[in-house]
Amino acid sequence: MADTCLPDFVSVAESGTHFEVNGAPFFFAGCNSYMLMTRAADPNLRHEVTEVLDAARKADLAVVRTWAFCDGPEWNALQPEAGVFDERVFAALDWVIAQAKMRGLRLCMPLVNYWPAYGGIPQYMRWSCQRQGAEESGSPEEFYQDRCCQDIFQNFLATITSRVNTITGIAYRDEPAIMAWELMNEPRCSGDFSGSKLQHWIDRTAEFLKSVDPNHMVTVGTEGFFGSSTPEFLPDNPYDTLSEGCDFARNHMPDNIDYATIHLWPDTWLSGGQCSEEAALRFARRWINAHVDCCTRLGKPLVLTEFGKKPAGPPRATFYQKVYDTAFGNALCGRPLGGILQWMVASGTYPDYDEFTCRIPGTEDPCGCPGADKAAVHTMLRFAQRFAALNRDRIIPVASL
Repeated sequence: MADTCLPDFVSVAESGTHFEVNGAPFFFAGCNSYMLMTRAADPNLRHEVTEVLDAARKADLAVVRTWAFCDGPEWNALQPEAGVFDERVFAALDWVIAQAKMRGLRLCMPLVNYWPAYGGIPQYMRWSCQRQGAEESGSPEEFYQDRCCQDIFQNFLATITSRVNTITGIAYRDEPAIMAWELMNEPRCSGDFSGSKLQHWIDRTAEFLKSVDPNHMVTVGTEGFFGSSTPEFLPDNPYDTLSEGCDFARNHMPDNIDYATIHLWPDTWLSGGQCSEEAALRFARRWINAHVDCCTRLGKPLVLTEFGKKPAGPPRATFYQKVYDTAFGNALCGRPLGGILQWMVASGTYPDYDEFTCRIPGTEDPCGCPGADKAAVHTMLRFAQRFAALNRDRIIPVASL
């Protein structure tokens, strides 16, 4: 398969405000579609993957965030047992990467989940307990300091980065269609007010990942909760998050972390009188701008890698407008906002399990409510074109010159 669509890797521009490819700016709007590998592992469901990738390409959604993991006794698990990999599922991931590359799409790929879905770090703790003949621990937070867990995880990192794609013949570490690795989806360490347990894990793991794959960007995958290193930003948190063991600025400070990420979930983060539609809009703007301010100090780009609103209808459309307006405005002004990924896009036959799924042209749900998401989808596609135009016109924001 030729490398005509994706000639080189995405990297951070020298200014630290955005990304670039071969010296040209690379701003992006994209989407999440976490299930691509597991759906591709079933030949009867591969059409759902091509449907999403075709729709993303046509909509100028340049980056797709999708899981590169599935651990334990899960359906179509990549790593059904510790250190044991299912070649059938790995071949499906090969196919997903090859299909994305053929369409000129980039993939952002988290490597494990904090949450139990798709196995996550609770599965790593189960494996560790089994190996040690101990009773299963009820605390996934032990993962960060458990030597057995880290041995298994680092073996996975070495395995996936050295994997040679059976379709393209290119090792994953040499594949420019992979934009970046995320260490974990939404890492936390509940109860650690110091934030040190998670931070030490980030330091060690990012260093190891860079040693086995020096070509790709690495990020943490955090939701963006501010910590004690930036007391001035603590009021911007959605609630008192110090007990979550996260510290946005500190987490993204290491040299081996190339850019910063945040998520945006007012429906689940805000409570009581704070969760009105107006409050959600105010919070969204403040949350994005506060992290842009922090990343200006860090000298690293920011990507909003998850955001959503439910249900479909006018509130979602209004929320999307506010989020995209804020993100694009920062990018256009030369502030460190490099990209934005909506949650989520799926095939029309994939169930809307979490009520956040958007059906864009090419992924329409024949059983859904026609027109319910028309305004939100219009906003999403319009801003995808505006981000893409920054690259086509080779526009570098004034503030970064």
